[in-house]
Amino acid sequence: MDYLKTADELFHKSVAGKLGDSDYLTIANWPVDRVMPLFAAADLVRSEYCSTEVDPCTLMNIKSGNCSEDCAFCTQSAHNSSSVSVKDLTDPEEIKRGCEDSFAKGFPFCVVSSGKKLNPKELQTICHALSSCKGEKHASLGLLTKEEFAMLRDAGVVCYNHNLETSRSFFPQIVTTHTYQERVDTVKRAKENGLSVCCGGIFGMGESWEQRVEFCRELKGLDVDTVPINFLNAVPGTRLRSPEESPLELLKIVSLFRLAMPQKTIKVCGGREVNLGPLQSMIFFAGANGYVSGGYLTTPGAGLDADDKMIAALGLEKRLQGK
Repeated sequence: MDYLKTADELFHKSVAGKLGDSDYLTIANWPVDRVMPLFAAADLVRSEYCSTEVDPCTLMNIKSGNCSEDCAFCTQSAHNSSSVSVKDLTDPEEIKRGCEDSFAKGFPFCVVSSGKKLNPKELQTICHALSSCKGEKHASLGLLTKEEFAMLRDAGVVCYNHNLETSRSFFPQIVTTHTYQERVDTVKRAKENGLSVCCGGIFGMGESWEQRVEFCRELKGLDVDTVPINFLNAVPGTRLRSPEESPLELLKIVSLFRLAMPQKTIKVCGGREVNLGPLQSMIFFAGANGYVSGGYLTTPGAGLDADDKMIAALGLEKRLQGK
């Protein structure tokens, strides 16, 4: 295969919205010792639509642990034996301070809770807290109804995060206490209520490349706005092992999603530090234009300062809301 020519063809097909079945297969089978032309194609697509701007975000874990769902990867599941602390709903004043601090730094702010969903009183508390906060507000609060999404929207939430986690065919090996379709329907309800949707998953859980392509096509079909890509950071007590794939193989996933969804935000999140190591800055050259900074729900990240230095060294600029 002429890798330079093939990469050029993928670039042009991507921007024209004409990536076909054979192209997905080409990306899946692309050898890591020839991967730089593929990254270059994805980077050109990113540059075409995003220029030098990248989209950061920070998270606040507002309710932690003791989750009834049996997600195999999750430290917060009551079905796993990891030692994550259980924390009831965060005090509204602390949520407001977190939101204000994030806004002062120019970052969107996302509240995230454990559990299948918040109860009505908890949701009302969160909505009341967020309604008095300035800035770009996101939320990830489980399987909500149409009426509950309307409450979030009225509180000023503009984006809802609800990951499908993996492909439809692999999902039953990861979660059994709720269905894939429940997650898909939640994504659709969020969109129907006028919220943008951040929806992706975790890679390196044992899924095949064919299932990665399947997952990519599912998200493309749902027309989600942002795709968060997480790499499994297996914590003792959970039921999965960390991926044995090389950083370059994992970065191919970023390129797949960028080429498939050229105008969407492709955001690399949890596990990038652990799985990519010194190559984590390559996420942008592989096609990403977003990232979560400052830490994740139950595991630490590189930190805001380290991420800021990385972005500056790459000649990129953060999209700072409110600035």
